Amino acid sequence: MAQGPLAGLRVIDLTDDSGRFATKLLTEAGASVVRIGTGGSGPAMTNGASGGVLDWWYDAGKRRLDLDLDREEGRAAYKALAARADLIVETEAPGRLASLGIDHADLAPANPALVQIALTPFGRTGPRAGWQTSDLVSSALAGVLSLSGLPDQPVNPWGRQSFNFGGFSAAITALAALRHARRTGRGQLVDVSLHESVLTSVEQLFFQYWFDDLLPYPKVAERQGSLHWIRAYQVVPAQRGDLLVTPTPNAAGLFAWMVELQLPEAMELVSKPLAELANSLPQVLEAMAALARTDDAGTLFQQAQERHIAFGEVQSVAQVAANPQHAFRGFFRVSGGRPGVTIPGPLARFLRSGSPEPAPPDEPVSTEEALQQWAASPFAHGRSGATTKPLAGLRVLDLSHVLAGPMCTRVLGDLGADVIKVQTTDRAVTVNDPNHPYFYTWNRSKRGVSLNMGHERATLVVRRLVEESDVLIENFSAGVLDRWGLSYEEVSQWNPGIVYVSMSGCGHEGPWSKLVTYAPTIHALAGLTYLSNPPGRTDLGPGFSLNDHAAGLAAAVSILSALAERDVSGEGQHVDISQMETGGYLIGPALIDFINNAREAQPVGNRDPFGQLVPNDCYRTADDDWLAVSCRDDADWARLVTATGVAAPPEMSTLDGRTAAIDQIDSLLSAWAATVTAEAGQELLQGAGVPAGRIQNAGHLMEDPQLLARGMWHTVDHDVFGERPHHRYPALWESSDLEPYRPAPSYVGEHNFEVYGELLGMDEAEVAEAMADLFT
Repeated sequence: MAQGPLAGLRVIDLTDDSGRFATKLLTEAGASVVRIGTGGSGPAMTNGASGGVLDWWYDAGKRRLDLDLDREEGRAAYKALAARADLIVETEAPGRLASLGIDHADLAPANPALVQIALTPFGRTGPRAGWQTSDLVSSALAGVLSLSGLPDQPVNPWGRQSFNFGGFSAAITALAALRHARRTGRGQLVDVSLHESVLTSVEQLFFQYWFDDLLPYPKVAERQGSLHWIRAYQVVPAQRGDLLVTPTPNAAGLFAWMVELQLPEAMELVSKPLAELANSLPQVLEAMAALARTDDAGTLFQQAQERHIAFGEVQSVAQVAANPQHAFRGFFRVSGGRPGVTIPGPLARFLRSGSPEPAPPDEPVSTEEALQQWAASPFAHGRSGATTKPLAGLRVLDLSHVLAGPMCTRVLGDLGADVIKVQTTDRAVTVNDPNHPYFYTWNRSKRGVSLNMGHERATLVVRRLVEESDVLIENFSAGVLDRWGLSYEEVSQWNPGIVYVSMSGCGHEGPWSKLVTYAPTIHALAGLTYLSNPPGRTDLGPGFSLNDHAAGLAAAVSILSALAERDVSGEGQHVDISQMETGGYLIGPALIDFINNAREAQPVGNRDPFGQLVPNDCYRTADDDWLAVSCRDDADWARLVTATGVAAPPEMSTLDGRTAAIDQIDSLLSAWAATVTAEAGQELLQGAGVPAGRIQNAGHLMEDPQLLARGMWHTVDHDVFGERPHHRYPALWESSDLEPYRPAPSYVGEHNFEVYGELLGMDEAEVAEAMADLFT
């Protein structure tokens, strides 16, 4: 039976809803997780299984230990577990664990290698360290809601996506800190901010702001419905259903198709050279909208894909559940126990170590049983005295492009890995061009080399780079690396310890394996576009490439998990990530509910789809701004009523009462919000302990007092762009300062002499000669 790459890792889970996703990722990779924290169950299962939808999604496979940390016996048991654990992930309020005598400093003497990840809403330090949050409030304050929705209606991406991004960040940070501990024998506490984790994963938010002098877009990125920031992707109505349309990557094929159909809207465009179409994108979108009106969305999706055009049908939860590619790849797994519960996943496929089968959530365990099961760990610890960046000594060969892969490798590079970014001149265009601000934003902390993959000697060069690397990552379409002679089977012969990560759109095999996809296509096919809407609409979706960020972070988690397993086995492995499965994973609770309980999620705007937070919405303020407000429980509601003075009848004091009166509550809060500024409203409610936050854009964030106090913003002198801002990694480390980060390469092949000399032993004359053909 597969155990997963993290088999034997001992984890204490002291998280609430904001951190459960982090420990879910570790559990799914095989870690032994004992859950002490609390969280909402969500809608009750109706198929005979115990618990709720969120229990099965977040906590499947974890074991449950109830400890009262306010009592001495509870703290004693916690200390005993911590003395044997490798990792603690916690979301306790800043100062609480220290006040109880069970913070990392109290536990480290008994377990010097212990790593503790403190994931808090805004970080453990700073003027807003005590502020409260929800997923909606996190999205507002971190800039997500400045991009998602309509100009007059912010709409949060469905589910708990901001919490998911905090969970990704916590899991990556944990695995990097554990790697550092295995080499030095020293653990540490790492202060991870949810606020920082979200704002560092919002595609166009900052590069538009930092580069308004160079870009033809507004300095402050805006909400613009489904229209992508590059203006080449949009969701439009078909005869039946909605369709994501784009001319990429085959504009010539698109126009030939429209000519076949004799669409009047296309006739003027077809006379223009393809190179000029970038200046006519509104007309191109109008022509594609006319094309969409000729047939059903599903039919046009298939016909476009046959022409190698990245259209995507906006699919409902039921359609995602019936997706033939998911069936082919076995994306839905059935848990043990009776009745079995069908769960989507895993997020990544470890093709040698596998992943454990899903198990029921919260299986009870005693302290004594947990200690007995944790008697030994397969992970040995060194005793190096050097204090370095957590991933120092790791080398990553980066064959990725655009966002998903570069997001992953930027994270690894920030943490100290030596990332070698390989580019070919003919592919270094638009956002892959080092002269584009997009490239600057997502490709720092890397050394750039050029290599002509069409050259007869290219495979030999890659082989020598692979022999000097720990990781190879690529996100090309299925089959591209095979054609280059760089399949995993070939590469692993050169370096059996290589961790080889594939990030194709839909997976390398199956009926949809040849689909051409970009993030907006995946959003449509994975249910994210459908669900992320106000009630009655299905055509908006997230306002940025959410799935690309998630896939990149998933790849980082997977790489660090596979490397941990390699430390034990000495063997590398192939890690297969389907970006469409990543999208399905992000709506995992909806898929569990539909498949097991026959309840199909529908768009609900900003209201909590799991019925736990009421109210949970955005309200326009007196200064024509927006304020996000959430009540997590009855106590939050009581504090809100006292602070605002709204005339709330007694029946609203319970969750059931508020749920029944949600429209009335929204009217009350809309009227109140219209009397205050967004800034005053958030200060009033946060002062009362209620989650609230204005919708911040990039300008607000650059002046955010919490971010300034925690040193979030830095500048770099770039060879092309001059002095420009950038943000740091979203955590504060005890072991080392991750700064300074290496600036993104300023031209293709900037580090050819350095890298090829260091790793291939080539002298300057050899490199210079090769730059005429091989290194282009």
